[in-house]
Amino acid sequence: MLKIAVLFGGTSTEHVISLRTGAFICRTLVSMGHQVKPILITRDAKWVIPNEYRLFLPEGVPTDPDSYQKEFEKKNGVQAEAFSGLDCDIVFLGLHGALGEDGRMQGFLSVLGIPYTGSAVEASAIAMDKIRANRLFRSVGMNVAPFWEIGKNDFQSGPKLLDSSELEFPLFLKPVEGGSSYHTFRIDRREDLKPKLEEFFKHQDRAILQKFLSGTEVSCGVWERKVSGKLVRMALPPTEIIPGGEFFDLESKYKPGLSQEITPARLPESVFSKVQNQAIAAHQALGCEGYSRTDFILVDGEPFVLETNTLPGMTETSLVPQQAKAAGIPIEEIYRSLIDLGLERAGKIPVGSN
Repeated sequence: MLKIAVLFGGTSTEHVISLRTGAFICRTLVSMGHQVKPILITRDAKWVIPNEYRLFLPEGVPTDPDSYQKEFEKKNGVQAEAFSGLDCDIVFLGLHGALGEDGRMQGFLSVLGIPYTGSAVEASAIAMDKIRANRLFRSVGMNVAPFWEIGKNDFQSGPKLLDSSELEFPLFLKPVEGGSSYHTFRIDRREDLKPKLEEFFKHQDRAILQKFLSGTEVSCGVWERKVSGKLVRMALPPTEIIPGGEFFDLESKYKPGLSQEITPARLPESVFSKVQNQAIAAHQALGCEGYSRTDFILVDGEPFVLETNTLPGMTETSLVPQQAKAAGIPIEEIYRSLIDLGLERAGKIPVGSN
C-alpha cells in the first residue's frame, strides 16, 4: 500500500475535464488498496491539500469550478494556499493542458525529488507544443498535414501569411499548446481567417493553422510496462470517432451521445495494425513514458498524425480506459504499471518488485 497524492484541476482551460479525471483516478486507486490524498489545484494556481489521506470529494459531475472548490475545501476542512510541500510516495498526475501536461509540473516535482506518473519533462513539453511535435513527427517519416505557425505579435503587425497562396482552405485554427479542442475552429474561407484570429488572440498567444484533411478520425493508446525486467510497449485497440458536429470538438467530446466512439475501430486488419504501429512510433519519437494516446486522421487508409497526449483523459468514458477494456486489460493493471515506472524512474523500488 502506498501513499499516493493525486493532482487534478489546474490553471488550464481543461480544468473541469481534469476534475473528472482526478475523481476517477482517486476512486480507482482506493479500490486498489492505496491511501489516496486528492489535491485540488485551483484555477489561480493555489493548492487545496487535505491534512489526511482520505477520499472526501464533492458528489456529482463538476460543472462550476468555483462551487467545486468551495465544496472541496469544506469537505476537507482546508483552504486554498500557496504550495508548501507534499508528503507522499508518488504523485499520480490527473492534470490536463498547460501547467500540468506541458512539462512544468513534471519539472517542479523532479526538482523536489517527488516521483510522479507519466512522461518526463522533455517528452511532455514537446508533445504539448503542436509545432515542435509536428516537426518531430515529420522528421521521423510520419504523415503530417501541412501546417503554419502564427504568433499574436506577428498577427498584430500584419503578417503576409494571411494573404499567402500557400495557405490551403479549409483549415483548422488551433492553439499551439492546449487540448480538448478548446479554442479550435474550422476556417472554410480566407476572408473568415482574419476576424477569427482576432477573436482567437484574445485568449491565446500562438496559433497553428493546419490543412483540413477529410477522412476517418481514430485515436490509439500506448501502454508501457515491465515484463521480466524488460520494458514492453503495447498499442491498445484504436477507437474510431464519429463526431456529432463538423469535427471532434469540445462539445462532441464531452456531451453524452453527441459523438460515437467505436472500440475497437472498424478498420481493415492492415490499417488497424498500421495505426497501432504509428501510435508506438509517435510515443517513441517523443520519448513518452508509461502511456500516451495519439490521434490520427485516416486518408485512403494512411494515418496522418494530429497530436499525442502524454496525460490522456482517465474518466469512465475516456478513450484509454475504453481501449484497455476492449483489450481485456483491467484499468488497475495500467495504474499499477504507471506507479511502478514512476517509482523506478525516481530510484525507488517499484511496488511490483516487492
